[in-house]
Amino acid sequence: MKKLLLAVAMMAGVIAFAAPKPEPTEKVLKAFKETFALAKDITWHNYTDFVQANFNQNQIQVRAQFSDDGTLIKTIRYYGESELQPNILAKLKKKHSGKEIYGVTETMADNEVQFVINLRDEENWYTVKSDIYGNLETVTKFKRADNK
Repeated sequence: MKKLLLAVAMMAGVIAFAAPKPEPTEKVLKAFKETFALAKDITWHNYTDFVQANFNQNQIQVRAQFSDDGTLIKTIRYYGESELQPNILAKLKKKHSGKEIYGVTETMADNEVQFVINLRDEENWYTVKSDIYGNLETVTKFKRADNK
């Protein structure tokens, strides 16, 4: 039985490795190249309603979702404190002084930009949401388990 399971697992691995990589449409490729000319390490993923490019640009990890006609639907960018907009950073430092910015997730969809900022101090993790104007809302606070 173990040999059969091992054979099935190996066969699934070979099939997954040999499967063709998703190819975006010409319209998507054109829109992508025009919008993200400096993209590096690009991988494509097909989903039911969109195709997504995962890549790095200017040392920022980015996900860009496109419809089949090449329309940019959504971008998700992951970065650190140094890339955060100054107006948001200033308000964050004032309201949450003494806390380290651990990471930022910026989402743009439907002409709306939202920031989810992860903070930490000696005892807790915090999740703070912000709009483009720096209106801050603390969403979650958790005790840290990684500093015992």
